[in-house]
Amino acid sequence: MRPMILLQAQLRTALPRSVRRDLNSRLFTRLRSFKSPAQQSKSGGPSIKQKKHVAPRNPQPSVTAHAKQVFRKGPPEKILIYHGGMGKTVILGALKITTVFVVGASCLLVAPAFAANDFPWYLAPAISLASTIPLIFVMYTSAPYVNFIHLALPVFARRSRETALEYVKNLPPTATLYINTMKVTTIPKLTEVRLGDLVMDKARLRPVSFANKNPVPRPWWKGRALSQFYADGQSKPGKQATGFFPEAWEHVYKQIQSNGQLKKH
Repeated sequence: MRPMILLQAQLRTALPRSVRRDLNSRLFTRLRSFKSPAQQSKSGGPSIKQKKHVAPRNPQPSVTAHAKQVFRKGPPEKILIYHGGMGKTVILGALKITTVFVVGASCLLVAPAFAANDFPWYLAPAISLASTIPLIFVMYTSAPYVNFIHLALPVFARRSRETALEYVKNLPPTATLYINTMKVTTIPKLTEVRLGDLVMDKARLRPVSFANKNPVPRPWWKGRALSQFYADGQSKPGKQATGFFPEAWEHVYKQIQSNGQLKKH
């Protein structure tokens, strides 16, 4: 009956103030003792424990993960077998850039100054043509110079450095080499060749040590593919790395020598 007394306004006003205060305090203490189901579940109610998946202490790696881990420790897919030397590469690049600037300065600055009426009409074109002679000479003589040579390794030869060297000692004719040269703008130029297509060769006007007897045909707008290359018999030393095999170039160079000499037609 106490809750009904508190809910009806007429009955509440009929009771003395002290009695109403006592009833309100007792009712509120009872209401606080009861909690909603949501509050009970949050505070300390029974809860279902979710099972957590615990990984095993010693998990067994998969076959692909094991293979990746083995190949990651071994050599990469392409190894560097020849390094032409940083000093020669820098000097050659500076020489090419210098000839390009000479042609530009002659055609844009010097030749227009001699195009006036005080000089013969043929003097300005002659200066422009004469400035291209050093550029053509440097382009032709330095084109075969090799900066780097990479060798593609099959999967079975990438397990360790020893297996890679064993593969290099007995390379098949289908082994792929990536020869890196330099354009006149010092941009690297990559040429893909097969080992069986490389033979020894010589030239009269520029240094050449070997050539590609079966160059890949290219569209006319790309220019003729480079077929003659110059590299020493030994690679220059460089920074030690897992992908650098300078001792492998000697075996590759001997195999190129065993392929014979290029026959001139």
